[in-house]
Amino acid sequence: MKKLIYISMLLLIMTGCASQKKMVAVNKETNDITLKVGQSCEIEFRTNASTGFWWQLTNSNDITVVDSIGKRYESDAPKGMVGASSDLFWKFKAKEKGTQTLHFVYARDKVDEAIKTRDVTITVK
Repeated sequence: MKKLIYISMLLLIMTGCASQKKMVAVNKETNDITLKVGQSCEIEFRTNASTGFWWQLTNSNDITVVDSIGKRYESDAPKGMVGASSDLFWKFKAKEKGTQTLHFVYARDKVDEAIKTRDVTITVK
């Protein structure tokens, strides 16, 4: 009986570890990512929407190795505080093998007025 409980707990732990490996966190300084097909990543950006600037993916129509599957924002500022910066986490899922560079700009409506740019190269194996 103890052996069965031990094996069951070991399987649960292994399953939890395996599911955590499906998401790769990419901080603001990382610009090269390697994923496996089916694996996801979240690319982190610092942003401040109150300035009218936001991060935009400018070459989304050319990207074939990953799909954009969502965005989320996190802020350390007190609730309701105006003008505070936050972190944007842009989520992608690897769908086919290959290497491509995602080109992001921090701009208002016109991409040519970007105040920051960031290229993130994703290799899917």
